Amino acid sequence: MFIGISLFNLSNLLYHFFMIRALPPIDYGHLNGLIALFMIISVPASTVQTTATKFVSSFQAQNQFGHVKSLLRHLLLLMSTVGLSLFLLISLGSSFISSFLQISSYGLILLLGMSLFFAMVIPVPWGGLQGLQKFGSLTLTLLINGGFKLALGILFVFFGLGVMGAIAAVALSYFITTLFSLLLLKRTLPKENKIADQERNPAEPSYNFSAVYRYFFPVGLTLLCFMVLTNIDLILVKHFFMPIEAGYYSIAQMVGKIILFLPLPIVMVMFPKLSSLEGQGEKALSTLGKSLGIAVFLCGGAIILSLLFPSLIIRILSGKVYLECLPLVGMFSINMALFSLTLILLHYHLSTRKRWFLYPLFFFTLIEIGLIILFHNTLNQVLWVVGIVAFCLAVINFYLAYRPAQSEKKE
Repeated sequence: MFIGISLFNLSNLLYHFFMIRALPPIDYGHLNGLIALFMIISVPASTVQTTATKFVSSFQAQNQFGHVKSLLRHLLLLMSTVGLSLFLLISLGSSFISSFLQISSYGLILLLGMSLFFAMVIPVPWGGLQGLQKFGSLTLTLLINGGFKLALGILFVFFGLGVMGAIAAVALSYFITTLFSLLLLKRTLPKENKIADQERNPAEPSYNFSAVYRYFFPVGLTLLCFMVLTNIDLILVKHFFMPIEAGYYSIAQMVGKIILFLPLPIVMVMFPKLSSLEGQGEKALSTLGKSLGIAVFLCGGAIILSLLFPSLIIRILSGKVYLECLPLVGMFSINMALFSLTLILLHYHLSTRKRWFLYPLFFFTLIEIGLIILFHNTLNQVLWVVGIVAFCLAVINFYLAYRPAQSEKKE
């Protein structure tokens, strides 16, 4: 899983490598602004994947594969409806979005809407495969997504389509991956049913989806807040600063985003494991500790490299040394490393029944937005706001994860 997702991240990294080199800083700023908006709006999709993973893994542990199929059919219909509605809303609001982000082309906004339609649907089969712990199949679909985005993006931009071609590649890669993921899931479920039928009674009562919808709220709020925390700075910089400054910020942000997603394979493997260990506190905390340890090792090494060789990293990313980016690289690295640890802790919380972590998470999300709106005289000032919020959230979530366990042991 780690190797496969590393290749997926590499394809995304190469996509941005090419775009940074092929597009002027202003155009790359447009592209990165749209991708940041895509990440925030697609939170409902991430919510569905996490929820599907949670319940599918629970059903699998009880050999209730009839419930698995019913749940996935229900979610597929729901997210297809949500995706279509979202596309229509973005189409109608394209003039406002293009004005806010200082982008003149309405076509880019429509392509963003098409990408979001498929991004709403694809988490259903991804969540099914992850919940069934079919990590090989899941990784294959991720590689298809990243590979097609990279290949089509290079092809379209090479033929002069610019930012339009870069966004079109995203839309087409999601379309292809959605079809392939559904096919893989369809082929996987009958095999699972055949095994399960040998171990359970053929009659299985229908499942009440109310528990699934109750789980949507904490998952949705968690992922929405996290996406806002890690992307709203780029959108606000795109709005408040000149396009060329937003472009430099986007280039430097690439370093931070690489670090942010380094522990992603850990999260994707850890979460279904933790969900199946619900109620087994010591084992769950042991899994969490190992996950955090690996993440600290990966992120710590990346931070050291970013602080020692910022100009080399920018040159590798963009082919040039933009002096305006150099002061931003170190702060981006530290901020995103803190957020990556917070992401692991948030998924640990989601695997339990405790929801106290939602209050500080929501509060600090509002704090970050408010402080950036009030204090944005320089790009470094924006980064300091993000860094303080990231540090506070990492400390608070670490305390919430481990302090209750210590108290229980003392009692």
